[in-house]
Amino acid sequence: MTKTMELAQMLARFKLQVKRTLGESVDLERLSREPAYTRQRLSELEEMAEDEDLLIMVLRVRDMLLPADTTPVVVAPAVVAAAPAAAAPQKETRNYLMGARAW
Repeated sequence: MTKTMELAQMLARFKLQVKRTLGESVDLERLSREPAYTRQRLSELEEMAEDEDLLIMVLRVRDMLLPADTTPVVVAPAVVAAAPAAAAPQKETRNYLMGARAW
């Protein structure tokens, strides 16, 4: 089955399950096109749901419509660079250029 058909089928099941369970209506057009409405409406439905199947459906729809926030966490380079330098002091090395008394 194509991805679009799978999404359409999931949204249809979701709308019918919300209507049966909660007596609420969901605007599928806005749900699929407006991320702000999607977040708000799914959050509302999640709080109202008392049925496990409906909660699972909310999570599945959220996963399909809203991409996960994959922004990497950036650690400050100054903090990372300072920690290893402080932990291991610079080891003194021998200099053999001037013979046995060079160090």
